Amino acid sequence: MSDDDTVYVAAGSTRYHDYRECQGLSHAREVYERPHSSLPEDFTRCKLCSGAYHLGSSDRAMVTASRLEELDPEDVG
Repeated sequence: MSDDDTVYVAAGSTRYHDYRECQGLSHAREVYERPHSSLPEDFTRCKLCSGAYHLGSSDRAMVTASRLEELDPEDVG
């Protein structure tokens, strides 16, 4: 990740996200866009964004919703 990349931070959090659509931000009331270089050293990258957390079977609804969002409306009958 470059220092110039935009990351997303929920108000009151010390975790940043690569994507605004990350499930880790789904319950955030306020989300701020910030340059990665402006984050304090104690901020950590989201485990979902980094790939360190793998969704399990109990996360099935979240996975389904994410996949549906990625579909092209022309491909859905």
